[in-house]
Amino acid sequence: MRGSTAGLADTLATGSRAHSALLEFADEVFGSAVVAPAVVTYWKSTWSLMDLYVLPKEPVNSAIVSLVFGLALNFILCVFQTQLSKHIRPDKGRFTYYVLSRLYTCVAAVGCVGAWRGVWNLLNECTGDSAQTVMSTTAAATLSLAALRTLRNIIAAPFAVVVDAPKAFFDVPTMFRTVGI
Repeated sequence: MRGSTAGLADTLATGSRAHSALLEFADEVFGSAVVAPAVVTYWKSTWSLMDLYVLPKEPVNSAIVSLVFGLALNFILCVFQTQLSKHIRPDKGRFTYYVLSRLYTCVAAVGCVGAWRGVWNLLNECTGDSAQTVMSTTAAATLSLAALRTLRNIIAAPFAVVVDAPKAFFDVPTMFRTVGI
């Protein structure tokens, strides 16, 4: 998701090198002190609400429902990202863009948490939580990420804060090289 500032970034022109360093430092402090705790709080709250409301007495079925819901929602949003970018733009109405982009963010965030909750809870239900299981699944996941050349991405969340551009808000980068529909 990009473009959350809807034109605000254009007003933040950088000047000298010291000014740029100060902005970078402020960004790091803001990311660490405000954004990271907010992200963790959101994830924990959403996860806990799903624990309460998504088949609470059936842990395996609850995990499967969360996983299917999250993956399906993320897949749908990824498939329609080009159409969303064409039809929901700040130049077609800032207020409409602002409302719909925030709604999109909320829906995508719930889908993301749901997918992770599903995988995590299924893993717990199927493998248990012994030290050997934790070490083997961590090793398998790390090797998988390294083989896919995506291991560097694990250090980003929740500390990486990126200023978005409105024209690319709905563009979700994928590993596939495709031309928009």
